[in-house]
Amino acid sequence: MAARMKVLGVKGVVVDGRVRDLAELRSTQLQIWARATSTVGTSAEAKPGARNVLVKIGGVTVSPGDIAVCDPLEGAAVIPAELLDEVLALVPKLAAADEKVKEDVLSGASVFDSFNKHRSI
Repeated sequence: MAARMKVLGVKGVVVDGRVRDLAELRSTQLQIWARATSTVGTSAEAKPGARNVLVKIGGVTVSPGDIAVCDPLEGAAVIPAELLDEVLALVPKLAAADEKVKEDVLSGASVFDSFNKHRSI
C-alpha cells in the first residue's frame, strides 16, 4: 500500500494505529508516522475505505486540505487550512519568545516567571 501511495503522489501518512515491515516502508521514502509498530499484519479483509474525507485521529479532526506538520522526534500536528496564515504569522513570534525564555532560564530565572514575561503573545 505504501508503494501505491507514493506512486499516487502522497507526501506522508499518519497512521492511527500500528505499522509493520519498516524496511519496506522506508524503501518507499514515503514519510510515515504511526502510534507503534507491530509484527502482526492486517488480514486480507483490510482495505482502504475512502480518500479526501474528514477523519478523526487520536481525537483530532482532520479535514481534506488541512496541513499536517510532522517531525520524526516530536510527532504530528494538524493545522486547519483556514488557520494556516495565522499560524505562519504566529510561529516566528513563539520561537523568538522561547529563545528569550531559554536565555532567562539559563541566567537563573524560573520558567514560570520567564513564561509570564515573554509568552504573552
